[in-house]
Parts: sequence; structure tokens; C-alpha cells
Amino acid sequence: MSRGSTGRGRALWFLLFWAIVGVASYVLGVRNVVGQRAEESVLDAAEFTFTPPPPLNLVSIPTVAIALVVVGVIAWVSHGFRRALVVTAIPALAILAAQLLKLRLLTRPELFELDAANTFPSGHMTVFAAITAALIWAVPSRVRAFVALGGAALIAAVGWQLLAYGWHRPSDVYGGIALAVAGFAFAALIRPPTSRGGTSLGRSIAVGLAIVGWVCVGGAGVLVGIAVGSDNSALMLTAGEFGGVGAGALAARTMLLLGSRRSA
Repeated sequence: MSRGSTGRGRALWFLLFWAIVGVASYVLGVRNVVGQRAEESVLDAAEFTFTPPPPLNLVSIPTVAIALVVVGVIAWVSHGFRRALVVTAIPALAILAAQLLKLRLLTRPELFELDAANTFPSGHMTVFAAITAALIWAVPSRVRAFVALGGAALIAAVGWQLLAYGWHRPSDVYGGIALAVAGFAFAALIRPPTSRGGTSLGRSIAVGLAIVGWVCVGGAGVLVGIAVGSDNSALMLTAGEFGGVGAGALAARTMLLLGSRRSA
């Protein structure tokens, strides 16, 4: 089997996985009465603020534009113009898609007495996840795994803040991550990226991210079960936060593996 076929097979798997995550988040969290009630309990337990600390408060049109330019320059120097184009275009499209989906295409039905506007997917989460994914592909191969590790921490921190400060529901966070990563997986399916040189500790860090991701996701599932049984909103919030940590680790692992195919 050729390297291109292997790369496309991996990209297809990740595209399907993150598409399922995104669709399931919407169906279970937004279009389902049980999910809506559970997520409202998360908002009830959050401590809302208009002035969150970094990194959440760093999002603005100028800062996003600057970040994309910086990522593009890094990619151009490290891998060439084509990679630079990819890592700037996909985040921009993902961010626009998040707004289009949230404001125009997707709806949040009023399944119980609380009437709330649709917030799926989270625009802030999409911004951070997409730019983090772009940076993982942009940097030189030898440091990609370490950037993926830092990226996982950043996505987890932003997801935690979005829930803790009541800006979004868990499904919004997971949907934003899924949208960003699925965009890169689709690009890799069309043309698998290649790397100049090897990735230091790539396999070890990929395994570590997988372990952290699935342990956090599993732990979040256990906490949801306990929270439902005890009607504990604070525990439901914690479950959502740990789910975000797990999703962040798995997203960073996806980008690391998609970008680690060496050129012939």
C-alpha cells in the first residue's frame, strides 16, 4: 500500500470520527430534551462573567487575523507555500462555518419551558481549536509533537473556561472542536500532508494524548451518571469540563498523526 493510500485511509477515519462527534453533540445536546435539561444544569452551576482571564479573553477579529498570519509565515518557512495556504484557509473557513451553522443553519428547539437561542457550535472554541490545529501542521516536524502537547492543554483550558464561566454548553464546545479538526481531516483526505524530517517523540506523545483523552472522556461519562442519579449540577459541570479536556487531547493527537507522514 502506498503512503498516499495510507494517509488518506487515516484521514478518512479521523474525518468520520470527528463528524460523528459533532453530529452526536448536536443531536444529544441540542435536539434532545434530556440533553437540553442536562446542559441547562451545567449553565446553572457555572459562574458567569463578562471578563474572563486569558486565554478566553484574547479572541477578537484583529488577534485572530494576526494569529493566522503568524501561523502562515511559520508554515511557509517550514514547509512551503502550499502548507501555508492550507493552514490559513482551513481555520478561516472553519470559523466562518461555525457562525453560519450557529446563526443560520442549525436551530435549538424549545423542548421544555426554557427558551434559549442556539449556541452550537461555539465560535470561541472553533477559533482556538482551528488555530491550534493549524499551528501543529505549521511548525517544523521535529517540534510538532511538543506543539501538539501544548495545543491539547490550550484547547482543554479554553473548553474548561467556556463551561466554568457559563459562556457555552458542553455540546457547543465539543461541536467547535469537531468542526475544526474535521476540516483538517478533510484536507488531508484530499491531499495527505508530508513532513520534512522526523517528529521527535511523536509516537510516545501520541500514545500519551490518547490515554489522557480516553481516560478523561470515560471519567466524564462516569460523572454524568453520578450527577444524573444525584441531581448534582456542579458535578454535571465538572463532567462537561473533563469531557472538554479529553476532546482537546484527542483533537491534538489527530492533528499530530495527520501531519506526521514523512515525504519520500
